[in-house]
Amino acid sequence: MNKIFILAGIAIISSSFLLAGEKPPTTNKYVKVDVTVQQKQLQPGATGQLLFSVKPGKGIHVNIQPPLSVTLDDDSSTTLSGTMIFSTIKKDTLELLDSSKPIKQSFTIAKQIKPGTKFLKGSFVYFYCSDAEGWCSRFKQSFNVEVTVTP
Repeated sequence: MNKIFILAGIAIISSSFLLAGEKPPTTNKYVKVDVTVQQKQLQPGATGQLLFSVKPGKGIHVNIQPPLSVTLDDDSSTTLSGTMIFSTIKKDTLELLDSSKPIKQSFTIAKQIKPGTKFLKGSFVYFYCSDAEGWCSRFKQSFNVEVTVTP
């Protein structure tokens, strides 16, 4: 029952930007997210890993339900591969993201891509909550990281 109220609250908060005609914020004042690539250089057809460092502020936690998600902008030169890997912690009856460890998401460079600089652009969606105030919200964090494709 509590999950239904939380999800309903998230939907209301998320849709408030659309109703007000405002653009959603590009950074989250409650959670800092940094995105990097583990391998700075990859050959065509190779697999690399995106690393997401998620640092909630004091009194904030990141949920794993609804699920975390990563999407890449529509670009046939890179695709996500495998499942997202992350650690969790237990808090009371909840299972939350362990923000002391990075989230890992594999990606594959297309075999036909030409050598040079490639930018991986996409979005990371997560849900975060206030421990003290009991509210939760959804955030869509854009990212743009550079990879060098080598011959």
